[in-house]
Amino acid sequence: MKQFLSGILDKLGFMVVTKRKIKTYQLAKLEQEYPMLEDKGVFIKARANGGIKEKLVAQGKTRWLEIGCGGTFDDYFVYIDLFPETLVNQKGKYYRLDMVNATDESLQKLGKFDLIRMQHVFEHFTPEAGRTVLENCAKLLNQDGYILISTPDLRKYIGFYLSGQIRNNFDWALNRIPRDSPNSFYFSVFSHSLPFEKHEWCYDAEGLLYQLETVGKFKNAREITLEDEMANVPFTHNRPNEDVCVLAQLK
Repeated sequence: MKQFLSGILDKLGFMVVTKRKIKTYQLAKLEQEYPMLEDKGVFIKARANGGIKEKLVAQGKTRWLEIGCGGTFDDYFVYIDLFPETLVNQKGKYYRLDMVNATDESLQKLGKFDLIRMQHVFEHFTPEAGRTVLENCAKLLNQDGYILISTPDLRKYIGFYLSGQIRNNFDWALNRIPRDSPNSFYFSVFSHSLPFEKHEWCYDAEGLLYQLETVGKFKNAREITLEDEMANVPFTHNRPNEDVCVLAQLK
């Protein structure tokens, strides 16, 4: 009966696969058994994977800090951004703080954390300000605490541009440019972003690792790809098609 239903669903373009199989099967085997997953298996596996989130929860290390929260609030996180606290209205979870100009006193009030995460935030700092932010992050981490950074990946965007795919799936660019703009305009929006939240720098994995190394406060710095056991969508890669993600620990 199970095979019969699976056959019907397959003909209709649907697929039935357990989360356990997704997590335990190697990617090549998963895509071989389920051809519909070709070129998508890595995203499915990363979404099913517990990654660093599951690891930290299992260890009871659940005091996390999100720098640049936007409007999303999840369990275990304390959030900081530049919005007034009265506007955000998340007492005890949100604090207004400028990480570039933060004083030691303001950092001490936040306490210590097991994880600090920046998702699509670090590219909004100049490289000089970015190093200051990393130095301040080091002051906020517990021993061996993790810092997780994801930004738009310069290498991927160059690939999109050279292959002519830069205008595909990036409708957010239309907030600044007309739809019939040339591909160079789409790439420039990646480089500079929108006027009210401009990008100050472009990164790939090499650039992010260089910044972490330059500060001299972190160890075990490495890129986290979607195949990595620490990866999870959206916890590490909230825009998996375009992200580069690195992970490091406090020395």
